Amino acid sequence: MKRLFKQKHELWLEMLFGAFAIEDGEIFDTLYDFAMIEYRHMVWFGGYLVEKSEAFDFDRDNIDIVSKSRHELYDRLIDRLSTMQHRYPSGVMFERFKDDESYFIKKLEFLKNSTEDTEIRAFDRRKRYDGYALNDDQLNALITFLFEECYKEYELVLVYTYSDLYTDSKLLSNIFKDLIYESHFHLKSFAKMMSKMGLLALPRVVAKRIYQFDDLNQFLIDGIKEEEGAKEMCLNLAKEVNHPEFSTFFEFINNQESYHIALMKKALEHIREGR
Repeated sequence: MKRLFKQKHELWLEMLFGAFAIEDGEIFDTLYDFAMIEYRHMVWFGGYLVEKSEAFDFDRDNIDIVSKSRHELYDRLIDRLSTMQHRYPSGVMFERFKDDESYFIKKLEFLKNSTEDTEIRAFDRRKRYDGYALNDDQLNALITFLFEECYKEYELVLVYTYSDLYTDSKLLSNIFKDLIYESHFHLKSFAKMMSKMGLLALPRVVAKRIYQFDDLNQFLIDGIKEEEGAKEMCLNLAKEVNHPEFSTFFEFINNQESYHIALMKKALEHIREGR
């Protein structure tokens, strides 16, 4: 079961970053929707393992997400989904996984047969944001920020997902779910920007000690400091890039981080009061 959970994690990432690699809005929406369903599968699977007191983690093998064309991407995802169909045991939840993924395969086959096989440029490392004239300093600041924040948001999705699976507190669960939703949005925003620059890449593996912590109180204290650091990075980047659209976007992200801090402080207060 632990190995199967790892494969579901990998499948979610393959679908998610496959979506990020696509420029066409309608096809992106389809693949992103599939990816979010795969994420829910992973959460349900995690809950199933928690109920059975079976250990799991977010370790993963090396995944090659690079595709040169849409059809190559579709073939890669179809192959992965088809392989997974034979790995699920019996049970209502696993039947749902199989049914969903059977539909995904049919939809991907339809896309392959009905759409043009266009080039994917998300991995060509051109390091250029088309339509914007950024100098080397602005570009380097942007690239550094995107790589760091893409990892951070992926990490937070996993940390809060793991924490939510193990909490009995409705208030904490609601806070964790809000933070997960926000991190999904930030991850999507940053990864799509990386894709536009030809720099799309998977975040590095998150170490077990990051999410399998013993002290939630200390985790939240450290998390608040990390969010405050992210706020400062957003403001500094807005100044460094000095471009109206980028600056407005990073100020928007900065303001969202302020609310994340408020949510984490609320969770911290709840824990300290022992409610």
